[in-house]
Amino acid sequence: MGISAKKKFTKSELREIYTVCSRKDLTGDWKKIAEELNKRFGKEYDESCYRKKYQAYCEMKEACKEIDSDFSGDTTDVAVLKRELERAKIQFRDERNAWQRQNYNSARVEQKLDYLEKVITESNPTDLQISLRENNAKKTAIITCSDWHIGECFDNEWGCYNSTIARHRIEEYASKAIQRCILEGISNVIIAGCGDLCSGNIHAAIAVTNRENVIEQIMLASEYMLGFVKAFVDKGFVVTFTNIAGNHSRISRKDEAVKDERLDNLVGWFVSTHLKDYPNFIYAKPQDTTLAEIDGYWFVHGDNDVFGKAGLSNLVLAKGYKPHAIFSGHMHTMAIDDCYDVKICRGGSLCGSGNDYTIEKRLKGKPTQLMAIAENGEVCQFYNIILD
Repeated sequence: MGISAKKKFTKSELREIYTVCSRKDLTGDWKKIAEELNKRFGKEYDESCYRKKYQAYCEMKEACKEIDSDFSGDTTDVAVLKRELERAKIQFRDERNAWQRQNYNSARVEQKLDYLEKVITESNPTDLQISLRENNAKKTAIITCSDWHIGECFDNEWGCYNSTIARHRIEEYASKAIQRCILEGISNVIIAGCGDLCSGNIHAAIAVTNRENVIEQIMLASEYMLGFVKAFVDKGFVVTFTNIAGNHSRISRKDEAVKDERLDNLVGWFVSTHLKDYPNFIYAKPQDTTLAEIDGYWFVHGDNDVFGKAGLSNLVLAKGYKPHAIFSGHMHTMAIDDCYDVKICRGGSLCGSGNDYTIEKRLKGKPTQLMAIAENGEVCQFYNIILD
């Protein structure tokens, strides 16, 4: 007799069925199991009743194991996703805070620059009586200011340098260059800052030799450059001024530095803001932080452009045309070359030799700056002005 579809076993009876059936291998076949269970329950069911009930239990048990396993895996996945979500939330919060700090700092810098511009503008004289020199359109003096390294300080048998010495040498440079311009009958002057006007702190060895911090360095460099340019303006020369950045003025490590974030950029802003109302002053803002062009003369620092034919080729291919001349610094020694009718001119440094690098490399040299004279667009004279 088969089990009725409506027949229900009690919990205790079900436990006995599962217990007895699970010992089938020991007790014998299903017929003997049915006889034993019928005797216990006082029933007359055939063996299929108990066999199907036990098989259904086993199938359900295996299914439950798989469900438990899947659920356990899902729980693990959910935990992983939850941790990733928490990390993403923290990262987003940190990035948001960083942006807020950056925007706040940027706003403060802009506010300070606006304030400084206002102070500089208000301090400028409104009635500027400049006696301009007789116009000589044929000749132009090109005066480069490279590698001043304001802030660097050393005193040894190789050389001596500090900010005070730098100021004296800059004044000497202005005096000698002005005398040369007067002798040549020049009225138009190009003054170009060719980078590394401050020492910076890009290397530990440099930081050790710095007397001023980088903020003080760029302040002094700006003041010194202003005095240098103004000396020519006050003498009645028509001055076109530009300024590009060098590698020492970057504000972070080389692999993290942003190309246009260079402290040297403040020098050009400071000088141009202070002198903008002078009728004989022209500010030629660089087309790029690392490259300026005035009347066919190009100005670079030299860290991105190799001196010689290779560097010239790269620049000409990038610009699509060639200049009259290229002026640079960076290597701290004067050098002149002529490639494809383009003069390649490199100026020296204001500090000369005496820092760790020049001592280790056995580089001995005097402080110099480069001045050139062009006639009808052709650079024809060079002066390596040696400074005390």
